[in-house]
Amino acid sequence: MFETIGPVFFRALRRAAERQPDLDCSCIEALEAAARNADAAAIAKAQSALSALDPQTMAGLMADAHKLLREDPQQVLRNWGAAGEAH
Repeated sequence: MFETIGPVFFRALRRAAERQPDLDCSCIEALEAAARNADAAAIAKAQSALSALDPQTMAGLMADAHKLLREDPQQVLRNWGAAGEAH
């Protein structure tokens, strides 16, 4: 599932990060790279950039990304394949 939701999640994080005026642009670049190419190296770089944030900034960023995803559930559902045969 992460292969499907990963890019959506990182796009939401990047959008949220762009709204943070004091956020280092290298963090935004790492999130963008993970959104474009969710390979292990890009994800590790994004996670490292996020881990470098102070806890309050990280919490705000996660809350903003969650809000973006919550407000556009179709963004997630578009990337989710069929669940299988209906019963």
